This record gives sequence, structure tokens and C-alpha cells, in this order.
Amino acid sequence: MRALLIEDDIVFNALLTHLVKRMGPGWEVVTAATAARGFSLVEDPRQEFALAVVDMGLPDAPGADVVRRLRDLRPGLPVLVVSAESSEASVTTAIRAGARGYIHKTEPPAGIVHALEQVLGGQCPVSPSLTQFLIQNLREEAPQATTAVSLTPKETETLRLIARGLTYMQVGENMGVSLSTVQTHIRSLYRKLEARSQVQAVGRAREWGLL
Repeated sequence: MRALLIEDDIVFNALLTHLVKRMGPGWEVVTAATAARGFSLVEDPRQEFALAVVDMGLPDAPGADVVRRLRDLRPGLPVLVVSAESSEASVTTAIRAGARGYIHKTEPPAGIVHALEQVLGGQCPVSPSLTQFLIQNLREEAPQATTAVSLTPKETETLRLIARGLTYMQVGENMGVSLSTVQTHIRSLYRKLEARSQVQAVGRAREWGLL
């Protein structure tokens, strides 16, 4: 299991590395101090990541753009924002860009570890102090399906497993396929369901009678 940390603060990067490794002995952490370095790692097909953690205050790109680019490069990669920025714009733009969750850096270490575990479990953690932004600003109606959506048996199975809260690694184990194959199914599901996140995909599949 490998995590990608895109964070330019050396001290906080060290803390995040420690917290990721607290999730289990099998975790390996790869760090990038800039968005450009993070993109180059994700673009490398030899690099496999189960999780990406992103700061909103990177020196070479806006945080929301980083999240969006990571999701475009690897739609199945869960992205968690851990940042000192707490403005309404930062939170809402990050979530709309496809972040799985948004945690403030002032959260206690145990809270950050719990958020990491929640993201891997398919949940969407947000610091309590930031949730009001989402309630007020992210009430967007899901678009209605204008044409029949047809999913393959493998895509349907993938969808049912992620709806149960399984991580992509666990989905692959259940289906007997590689992580890259799961990510291919996820990419196809996002396209067919017009979704930018796992929660959105599952929600629309239920609304459209696919689950």
C-alpha cells in the first residue's frame, strides 16, 4: 500500500508520513513538495497509489486544480485534502474538484489518521468546523439520466462493492482483479454516470435504478 503526499511544508510532511504509517506496517509513503512533482509521479504507469493527500497551499498550483488534475489522471484514486486553509471557497472548490474529504491541519493526529482510514473505506470525512460550508453550498441536484445507462456485469459488481464501503484494493481482491483493472472500471463508471466522485457515482446509480 502506497500513499502520495503532496505537501511543501517539510515539518508537516514528516508528520503526515508518520500518521500514514500508523495505519499499518505495510504502508509506504512517497512525498512531493510541488504539484508538478506529484503529477509526474501519478503519470508514471509504474507508480501505484492507494491514496493521495494534498495541501491546498502549494507553491506552483491552486489546490483545487491539483485535486482536479489528479482525478483526471487517475479517476479511481481517492484524494484527501489536509490543509491550513479553511475558507468557504477552499472547501467547496476542493470538494467540487473531486476531493474525497477535507481535513484542517489543526485536527489532532488521531483525527487525521481516522480521516485517512475513512477515505480508504469509501467515506468522505470533513472537519466538523467546515461542514456548514458544504451544507450551505453543495446542494446541487443530480442531473437526471436523459438516456438509458448500460453497465457491464463487471462495472455493476464494482459499483456494488464500492457502495458497501470497500476500498479499491478490497474490490480488486473480491473480484480477483488488479488495482489498475478496478480503476479502469471506476473510470468507466464515472464517465457513464457523469460523476466526479465515488459518492456521486453511487448516489446517481441509486437514483437511476442501477443499484
